[in-house]
Amino acid sequence: MKLFRPVPFLLLLFLARSLSLADDSTPPSLGFSPARVDELDGTLRAPAVGAARWRQAAHEVRRSGGDGAALPEAEAIRLSANARGRSGVVPIAVLDARIPADEAKEEAVVFAAAAMKEHTYRGDEVLFVLDRERYLSPDGTPERIEIDFEDGRGFRGVRIGEPALIRYGAPGMKTIRLRAVDAGGAERYAAFRFDVRALQTPNPHDTLTITATEPYLGAFGTGEAYVYLSDLHTELTNPVVVIEGFDLDDTMDWDELYALLNQQNLLETLRAEGFDAVVLNFTSATDYMQRNSFVVEALLDEVAGAIPPERDLALVGASMGGVVSRFALAWMESHSIDHRVRSFLSFDSPQSGANIPLGIQYWLAFFSDLSADAAYLLSRLDTPAARQLLVYHHTAPPGSTGESDSLRAEFESDLADAGGWPSIPRKVAIANGSGYGADQGFAPADQIIDYEYDGLLVDIRGNVWAVPDGGPATIFDGLKRIWPFPATTMAVTVAGTAPYDNAPGGYRSSMAEMDSTEAPYGDIVALHPSHCFIPTVSALAIDTEDLFYLVANDPEVLSLTPFDMIYFPVDNQEHVEITPESAEWFLSEIRAVTGVASNRPPSRFVFLPNRPNPFNPATELRFVSREETRVRLEIHDAAGRLVATLVDGRVGSGSHAVFWNGRHDSGAAAASGVYFARLRTGDETAARKIILLR
Repeated sequence: MKLFRPVPFLLLLFLARSLSLADDSTPPSLGFSPARVDELDGTLRAPAVGAARWRQAAHEVRRSGGDGAALPEAEAIRLSANARGRSGVVPIAVLDARIPADEAKEEAVVFAAAAMKEHTYRGDEVLFVLDRERYLSPDGTPERIEIDFEDGRGFRGVRIGEPALIRYGAPGMKTIRLRAVDAGGAERYAAFRFDVRALQTPNPHDTLTITATEPYLGAFGTGEAYVYLSDLHTELTNPVVVIEGFDLDDTMDWDELYALLNQQNLLETLRAEGFDAVVLNFTSATDYMQRNSFVVEALLDEVAGAIPPERDLALVGASMGGVVSRFALAWMESHSIDHRVRSFLSFDSPQSGANIPLGIQYWLAFFSDLSADAAYLLSRLDTPAARQLLVYHHTAPPGSTGESDSLRAEFESDLADAGGWPSIPRKVAIANGSGYGADQGFAPADQIIDYEYDGLLVDIRGNVWAVPDGGPATIFDGLKRIWPFPATTMAVTVAGTAPYDNAPGGYRSSMAEMDSTEAPYGDIVALHPSHCFIPTVSALAIDTEDLFYLVANDPEVLSLTPFDMIYFPVDNQEHVEITPESAEWFLSEIRAVTGVASNRPPSRFVFLPNRPNPFNPATELRFVSREETRVRLEIHDAAGRLVATLVDGRVGSGSHAVFWNGRHDSGAAAASGVYFARLRTGDETAARKIILLR
């Protein structure tokens, strides 16, 4: 929890008077200063900042008038830095400016620096660069710039526009310090954070430039595909094609995608077994999904032409990538185009829509005039892909119920025209959301954000509630009152909504991220950290309007979905998190693409870790059967003696859960100690160590 930050009366008076320089209807953002520019004074005590705070400081200096008015907009700075970052360097930006004097306050120096790309997966060789266009100062560049990159070598001189090669010996968060020295010898200091997440990432063996051959609304989508071969191959032979999801600002590259895909060592395990990875990175992942679907179609066509004619392939669509891939496959089949895809794996994809709490959307809209990053996030919600995916989308003025954007209905119509679903591949869905009805820890209409500050000259309020299950209920209550201007308010009440925010599903920690944001007045408090992002029933395409449908309890659930196989965890997990159990699901399905695709034959089942472990008095044993088969599940003690038989008979395909109550078949309580659960079917056996604590 962050404490309320006292604001001196003279500073408030200065802010109020400086507001009068602008149009009365839109006070500049100095009235709401997340950057706390008074702290960025060029002294050694100035705090280390991140890119968001730096952008906000630049936004506020620009709005303050004087020489700062000539500075570029925050969005232009972001786009320029993103383009530079995609070239393989880490752009550094410096703000070296002043806030004009006022009757109540002297001229204030604002000096801040930040890395516009705030992390690396190649810490053993990082290229930093400070370009002239990102040294924002009405007075030009200083006589000398020195930077201590916290690599053990101390301050060194850097030249504008010339990359500095830095080698880190260990991963971790670094605090980089910059010193500017003017012609008279005066010094100004700034500090910023930089996260070295890994020292090395393997390079792809090739990068393909992909351009769609089919336009959408008159434009052709593009992307690049990273080819990462198995050590068993010298050319593309046995591909697993992976399609990226919703990349908020299109800054993800190979390093980011490799880190995501290699959770639980999944990617490297596949390579060791003879699979080649082909990972598609859209040029604009937030573009129309139809346009990017045609990029997938072009990639599949190129891959099909490169592999041996007897080969098939697996296609994995992560998050939005699963929806885009579904459209591409269905469209190709409807046009008699051979895609060569044997298995299509949809990984926590919003097949029936995604969810960002509607109250948070209105929070961003309400504060977008005061916060550069709130305005940017709101713009991301208004991109074509977001409008097509979200089940509830904000409106202006606010509506009285949750409703989707018109682009969503248009996409669904185009998808239906393309055939809806592909029919040739085996279709598999893997969800991060609970199949057992577990919610997100709060109820419909519960308050999820508490933000209020009542001061002498400034009152701020931005409270958010989850959407109700029916309603009516308030989901946002906002107030901005900065003396001497009239108050601005917004209250949003909705009815007729479904409880998307707290439903079972792969979650995002949006509220926790808001809580960690430093507010200028008071404290943004997350009453709950996370919300449902991809409902379980959406990820599994279950034909139901019940967001809390108990998937695990329905033995005929596959009759309610177009997927041939579905996988889901007991508890909700973070969106696109790969766990040990889901890694096994992926491996099992991908290995089954073709009989010659792997060095290991496909298993008939996956035996998952029991929960809880250690346990008392009972634990849940879970397994997934790929087909109907005879199964025997037994508990043995450490000496190998049979303690209990939990299953002995035929089971259907799908997920199964069995509880052991810690007792022998005779009913006697088993003693504390180590036991082994053994699962057998045919000639296959798997075992799990379980611990009973009395």
